[in-house]
Amino acid sequence: MTRAYLSLGSNLGDRLDHLQQAVAELEEAGLHVTDVSPVYETDPVGLVDQPAFLNAVAGGVTSLAPHDLLARCKAIEQELRREPGVRWGPRTCDVDILVYGDAELASEAL
Repeated sequence: MTRAYLSLGSNLGDRLDHLQQAVAELEEAGLHVTDVSPVYETDPVGLVDQPAFLNAVAGGVTSLAPHDLLARCKAIEQELRREPGVRWGPRTCDVDILVYGDAELASEAL
């Protein structure tokens, strides 16, 4: 099992419900969630003309490989009706891997 931490964000619709659903979906997707941070509100970065975000971090352990965990994160975003859009734009839900054990992985999107 590998310890992983994921960031969760939402600034459209019922933001808190989207975060709660994402945590539940992560559990079903193969991350045994052991910790969830408090929820906090942040101003948008990059594209600032949009609603504020609610954000949290979920931590847990998983037997999923990093790329499988990432695929499940993206599937959760789709289930919560995230629409493709501009970088740093508004979204119903964003789920990103922050830490996956002691692995150093790079995103092609950076």
